[in-house]
Amino acid sequence: MFSLRWLVAVSIFFLALLSVAIWFMWPRGTVEVDPYVRDYGTLEQLTRFSNFRLAYLRANGGEASLDSLQSVRVTGVFESGGQSLPFFSLKRRPSQSITTITFPNYELTYVVNGDLIWQRLLVPGAAPLYEVKTGDEAAALARMGDFFDPIMRVLLFDEGTIERLSPSSWMGTPAVKVEFITKDGDMRAYAYVEIENMRPLVRVEELAGGQERKVLYSDYRSVSGMQEPFLVETFLNDVLESRVILEKSGVNVGAVASLFQPPQDLVLLQIEEMSPASVNSAAEAPTTSE
Repeated sequence: MFSLRWLVAVSIFFLALLSVAIWFMWPRGTVEVDPYVRDYGTLEQLTRFSNFRLAYLRANGGEASLDSLQSVRVTGVFESGGQSLPFFSLKRRPSQSITTITFPNYELTYVVNGDLIWQRLLVPGAAPLYEVKTGDEAAALARMGDFFDPIMRVLLFDEGTIERLSPSSWMGTPAVKVEFITKDGDMRAYAYVEIENMRPLVRVEELAGGQERKVLYSDYRSVSGMQEPFLVETFLNDVLESRVILEKSGVNVGAVASLFQPPQDLVLLQIEEMSPASVNSAAEAPTTSE
């Protein structure tokens, strides 16, 4: 139904969106300092790993608050390919997510439940259609299940490596340039984190063939005393892939595990495909040669 490139754009987009939403909507009241005093150190001081880690976690509520964060829900508008589409997304630790995008004539939902990734297509007046995603499509969508962003996963769980911290700037704003690689080596990237509020301004992913994907965070607003980016844009080689306008967000929303379980129809289909009769039928099927 959709190209692999579209699925990648959706995956990257929602990974960026939910990571930033998690970072900045946690109540600042959990921090044991005046939330209006944002002195995390000088640019030079923040290029030392211990200082950067302490400041980054402190700006996001501290380790105790992050540990108690179990789910996040966001709604907004997803723009890509000339379409403006409402969406809803729910994430639950450690690796579960539901993302529903509403098109003019149908509704498409992607569910990541650990290693199982499946899709539901809902057309008004018709029975839901389910499909298990495998191969490249599954790989493109799997990152939607990541609860924390790559930098946070390095700092909290040692899942990856921060290779270098250096003083820099982004569009004239003093920032720490953070060069990192994920645990499995599937992402090599760098990000610019401004030092006044320790919030990311941009993340650049280095892709195969010299290409790069850039994710920009902007339009930060204060919501109940919390800073949130209401605009996230993703570019491939400086060409806009997708844009989100965030509308609402919430944390610890009571997401239960059963929400992410596949429907019975999909389970029965999987069992049927794995049954001995199906296997024997496939094995006995005639082959042709050129």
